Amino acid sequence: MGVATDAAGDVFVLVSYCNCIQKFTGTGTYLTRWDLGSDNAPTGVATDAAGNVYVAYHSYDPDDLSYSPGVLKFTGTGVYLTGWGSQGSGNGQFDNPQGVATDAAGNVYVADVHNHRIQKFTGTGTYLTQWGSRGSGNGQFGRPAGVATDAAGDVYVADYGND
Repeated sequence: MGVATDAAGDVFVLVSYCNCIQKFTGTGTYLTRWDLGSDNAPTGVATDAAGNVYVAYHSYDPDDLSYSPGVLKFTGTGVYLTGWGSQGSGNGQFDNPQGVATDAAGNVYVADVHNHRIQKFTGTGTYLTQWGSRGSGNGQFGRPAGVATDAAGDVYVADYGND
């Protein structure tokens, strides 16, 4: 479902069939793996300058029919640090988060697909801002699924519904 690299050149592969992250060296040597939980469906992965790993996910509990989307944060060795998000359309809530990216300042960007927006958080999950709305005009999205940043702080969005 996704691939990210860290400053050391290690590669983090998000594997949907096992709901896990696999970590490799830049030359392909397997290092470690950690599970994300059987109920979580991971959809995106990113790293920050400190070597932390962020995973966008959604999960469904068939027992109480609840849906729980969000972001999980781990160390580069798989130790869980924090998580945030819930189902909805308010600040810090998601409806199918998919792409996730970080910037040089440690901020986290999440493509919130069915809310047709990008949300920005601190590295600890504090909501900062959002932009976008449903549509095909300037500043609008039709199911943004991917997000990336560059060294200048620009944010790029893969807008699935608007090609």
